[in-house]
Amino acid sequence: MEPPPDGWTKAHRDSWTQLVPDGVDLPHQGWKIHVSSTLDEAPRVLRTVWDYCVPRRISFKFLDSARTLLFRNLKYADRSGSGKFVTVYPQHEDELHLALLDLDELLAGVPGPRILSDLRWRNGPVHVRYGGFARRLCRVPTGELVPAIAEPGGKLVPDVRGTVFRPPDWVKIPEFLVPHVAALGDGDRPADFFYEVERALHFSNGGGVYVARDLRVDRQVVLKEARPHAGLDRTGADAVRRLHREHAFLVELADVPAVADAYELLVLDEHHFLAQEYVQGARLNRLMVQRHPLIGADPAQSDVAEYTRWALDVLDQVADVLDRLHRRGIVFADLHPNNVVVEPDGRVRLIDFEMAYREGERPNVGVGAPGYVPTDHRTGPAADHYALGCLRLAMFYPITQVLPLDPGKAGELAAAVADRFPVGAGFTDLVAREIGPLPEVAGSVALRAADLRGGGSDWAGALGSAARAILSTATPHRDDRLFPGDLYQFSRNGLGFGHGAAGVLHALAITGHGRHPEHEQWLVRAVGAGGSDRHVGLHDGLCGIAYALDHLGLTDEASQVLDRTTSLDPTELSDDLFAGLAGVGLTHLHFADRLDTLPLVRKIGAVLVDRLAAREPVTLGTLGTRSSSVGRGGLLRGDSGPALLLIRLFEHTGEQQWLDAAATCLAHDLASCVRVTKDDSVQLSEGWRSLPYLASGSAGVGAVLHLYLGHSPDERLTDVLTGIRRAASIEFAVQPGLFNGRAGLVGFLGLLRDPDAPDADLEAAITTHLRSTPLHFIDLRGEVAFPGEQLMRLSMDLGSGGAGVLTALHAVLNGGELLPFLPHVPPPPARI
Repeated sequence: MEPPPDGWTKAHRDSWTQLVPDGVDLPHQGWKIHVSSTLDEAPRVLRTVWDYCVPRRISFKFLDSARTLLFRNLKYADRSGSGKFVTVYPQHEDELHLALLDLDELLAGVPGPRILSDLRWRNGPVHVRYGGFARRLCRVPTGELVPAIAEPGGKLVPDVRGTVFRPPDWVKIPEFLVPHVAALGDGDRPADFFYEVERALHFSNGGGVYVARDLRVDRQVVLKEARPHAGLDRTGADAVRRLHREHAFLVELADVPAVADAYELLVLDEHHFLAQEYVQGARLNRLMVQRHPLIGADPAQSDVAEYTRWALDVLDQVADVLDRLHRRGIVFADLHPNNVVVEPDGRVRLIDFEMAYREGERPNVGVGAPGYVPTDHRTGPAADHYALGCLRLAMFYPITQVLPLDPGKAGELAAAVADRFPVGAGFTDLVAREIGPLPEVAGSVALRAADLRGGGSDWAGALGSAARAILSTATPHRDDRLFPGDLYQFSRNGLGFGHGAAGVLHALAITGHGRHPEHEQWLVRAVGAGGSDRHVGLHDGLCGIAYALDHLGLTDEASQVLDRTTSLDPTELSDDLFAGLAGVGLTHLHFADRLDTLPLVRKIGAVLVDRLAAREPVTLGTLGTRSSSVGRGGLLRGDSGPALLLIRLFEHTGEQQWLDAAATCLAHDLASCVRVTKDDSVQLSEGWRSLPYLASGSAGVGAVLHLYLGHSPDERLTDVLTGIRRAASIEFAVQPGLFNGRAGLVGFLGLLRDPDAPDADLEAAITTHLRSTPLHFIDLRGEVAFPGEQLMRLSMDLGSGGAGVLTALHAVLNGGELLPFLPHVPPPPARI
């Protein structure tokens, strides 16, 4: 697009290019127009809007590239923002009405996806919603600042962008929009639509998947929805095209018992639907979690053998189904555990033929479930065989997502499976035939991993290698982040303690891997430039940065950063440790003796106590009485974080009220925990699953409970802590990280050591974790690196990556002579 005309200002922000005529003062908020577009029509749409708005001096903005438009419309893109290509900012309602009429006429017949958050104007690509024009922010209970609009009284509230058109209650709908709002209907099922939706299974940008009932024959079905021009894959094909292809394949394979039957295709309000057989049974990924013996404490070898027999039978059935498809020239192209259903009688069914294609056709290369897509871009039946080989590994060690990061891991995983499970002598050869040649264990990282898994002791060498890997990835030339980490650093900032530079530099220093002045100055400059001012918490913002700078000896800089948090209003923040009051209070308590911040900590404590008083009372030590719908539990997002602050405040002041309040907090998180019958462990329940991890599971609750019991012994709570210890004593964890992986579990177990009462079982559990850690070693130019959350990218940060693994393992291997592996969590006692 050409440069802006004279008298206009052009600006770029967050993938948008905005044009504003000089001298035009837009209101802060109001009704705005969104125009959607397909990839092919985008140049025409932009040209039309440009030529309309410029002569009329109407401000507008547009996405800056076709690539950005594609990414915002992909199948798993944000549904609330999908479809938006151009935004037009009328200055008043008369201009809005005229623009809607004119743009609708100019763009009549131009295809574009429906924007779910907006009101569609007639049947074209033009949409409208009420929202902010200017960039204004307000703080939400999570502690972060989000886009805001003002209520009539002037108070800023979140500018909610959902998946339905829902203007604020206090906004008057313009008269010319009222008929369009009325046309939305009341949501009742149309008389000619014979399916009653019973529940939703899944949503994506392409549409929903529902369990429904065909009222004509009283039959339960799966109803798959496809939105036109939405839910694109990387070739640009939309959900409708994929749905029709799936229907054609299901019809062709109607005689294959392992494939679900297709019933009919239908269209309702432009959305396409495929009704197909509802397969009774459970998805394979759910069964793997339920049955896998190594995610429970003390697995018996008989349980390992039984699981292996079941897994090999499932794999044989899947291989047979693929063979039948291939004989017909059909490539399934999307094999992974979520697309395999095991019926109650043990028979296997394949579901979701959305990605299938005929042998010889151009496939959607590179698209599919992470961990099952060929790293060498092979196609045809060979791609299905690659996915089958990955499934063979994942049935036992479900971490094949790491293969794109380190393809050599396939051989290591195959060997580890053969060592631990009775899979038979031919297992490794079978995996090799499907995935490709499995290299012999070679290279410094692979050899180090094999040695440590076999009981080797050179952990100092491994941790030194991990530190070198972290430092090798530093990018001081970048402004947004210093070390690669979790994607959270891009949606928030790359400076914080949990997922940014502060936590990494802190970890390197406390584990004996040095100070790095160049990187420390990068952090000082970045925070000085306001790089994290939207966030004040311990793990997401200013407090964590101040804590790290202080431990690095940059005390003046730390004080300056902390000063920027002293004026906050505690009522604006959530309670939690990650981004809320618990983390802020603990940080200020850390500085209290030097900077007189204890009054603020007391104020925060009082807010927490007041909030506790307004909640339903819970008996301390009672498990499983709190609904998972009440809110999240655990150390970082639940009530254990506030309990940690209140215990520390008790220790600092000697005032019993704070310890009593900590007990109340712990009671709420323990009420979210359940005792798992299979292994008598105690885990934190999320309703559909229970977790043992540090950040979001019972280990974090246990760390604070252990601290509380040091002040207030209680036999019943000690028994609960024993159950949490069992939960942390598992042999296999999907992720290696500190927050939600193995490192947090081994760190928690290290906290439980008592130098006056050596515990052989505890040491055995720690040793099991240490020997299993090398399963996640990734070779990064000859050094040891670790994958982050979901295992799909390398991470060096504290919460998900190498810095957290380094810190937890160092603490466990070296005793309690150092700072805690997580701020404010007590270090383990020194060994004797």
